[in-house]
Amino acid sequence: MLIPNSPHDLSPDLLTTVLQTVEPAAWVTAVAIVKSHEYGDGDVSTSARATAQLSYSEDSPAGLPRDVILKLSFDPRKEGTDAWYCQLDGLFANEVNFYNRIRPELDIEAPRSLGGHFDPATKRYVLIMEDVTRRGAIFPSNLEAVGVANVRRILDVVAALHSRYWESDRFSGDLSWMETHLKGGVEDHMQSVIPEQGISSQLELHKFKREILERLETTERELFGAMCANKKHQAMLPQTLLHGDLHIGNTYRMPDGSVGLHDWQLCVRGFALHDVTYIINTALSIEERRSSERSLLDYYREKLIEFGVVNPPDRDMLWLEHRRASLWTLYIGWLTCPPESYGWETMAVALLRVSTAVEDHGTLALVRETAPA
Repeated sequence: MLIPNSPHDLSPDLLTTVLQTVEPAAWVTAVAIVKSHEYGDGDVSTSARATAQLSYSEDSPAGLPRDVILKLSFDPRKEGTDAWYCQLDGLFANEVNFYNRIRPELDIEAPRSLGGHFDPATKRYVLIMEDVTRRGAIFPSNLEAVGVANVRRILDVVAALHSRYWESDRFSGDLSWMETHLKGGVEDHMQSVIPEQGISSQLELHKFKREILERLETTERELFGAMCANKKHQAMLPQTLLHGDLHIGNTYRMPDGSVGLHDWQLCVRGFALHDVTYIINTALSIEERRSSERSLLDYYREKLIEFGVVNPPDRDMLWLEHRRASLWTLYIGWLTCPPESYGWETMAVALLRVSTAVEDHGTLALVRETAPA
């Protein structure tokens, strides 16, 4: 299946083929691109996105959404697009696997999938998802006051997700295909493309990122080694299904106050604090995070118990691992992200928050304890 570079070139026949993996009797007769979001527009990270309207044949199943979101690889021909952003095929394949193989069994709020396809030959992908804004979804950012109460609502969803797969036997059965933080296409990129091209180019381009590392008295090389050591450490802790990239921009709020999660490219099997720490460190102002993070960890633990986890980490372990997990939110979470993806102010706020958390928690000293000499 040849996936075009531009969403404007997606044909009804191609979308029908993708859609029929979910709805075999469905036929798309027309596709109209309402708006396309590309690299540099300030509201996409590693993939292009288009709002579209689909028309279906009369004998297609009733209730198929007309308004959809199409997610696909960036157009490498677009001027200004970083070449390495078009090479993250491991993330693309992983998200298609999530929506095709895991999303149908989840009962949390997340976009409904209408099918996805990853082409291993061209390493391009396309996903068809419902447009949750048609149900009233609002997408927050770190430029607004999210507040502790809303973070608790996010933790409600995260705890529900984690508890369902907490130390699940399925990871050695029907979910054995799932990637981890130590093995798979996502990790291949974490070991190669992202540090060698992504973070290196960002440190070369942006002085403020270099000075953040100077302030922390560390280097990109040390952070990379510490991240690898921390992932090996976390692999020895209780495992569950992770969202994997749980910053505030990958959540949305529904009119009833409930919370949804989107952008599952980094979904893997791993340790729960990878998600929990990320949302706490990115959603809250520095002072809010400092004053509420312990209580939020307690809240998350209580929700795990409520959802049936009989052996949750104790409070001391959660605090220690929260301090360690802050490393990812700095190194991968925001050093790697070009300002063009979300805008300069969003980038500056995110880096200020996550780097301050690393300082507050003595994260580098903690991780150095487990890193090889």
